Amino acid sequence: MRVTVVRSGGVAGMVLTVEVDAAELDADAAAELRGLVDACEFGDGPPSVVADGFGYEVAVERDDGTVGRSRFRQGGAPPGAGALAAWVVDGPHGHRRAGR
Repeated sequence: MRVTVVRSGGVAGMVLTVEVDAAELDADAAAELRGLVDACEFGDGPPSVVADGFGYEVAVERDDGTVGRSRFRQGGAPPGAGALAAWVVDGPHGHRRAGR
C-alpha cells in the first residue's frame, strides 16, 4: 500500500508532497498506517471557512490496485482523512518533496 498526501495553499502558497510506502515501514508503523487507512472515509470534504488554510489531496493505492482518494480543505476533512493526512505529513516515514 502506498499513501500520497499533497498539501497546498496556506499563507506562503507552498506545495508539499509526502509519500509513504507500507513496504518500507517496520511492522508496527505499517499496522498503524493500515489502521488509519481502514478508518478513512474517502471522498471530498465540505468547503472550509479557514482563511489561508491548507488544501489536502490524499490518495491511497492498495496492493490490489484499487485507489481511494479524498480532497478537503483545512478543518473540513471527511472522517479519518485528517488523521491519515496528519500521520503522513507530520511523521518521519515519508519521502518529501516541496515546491511552489
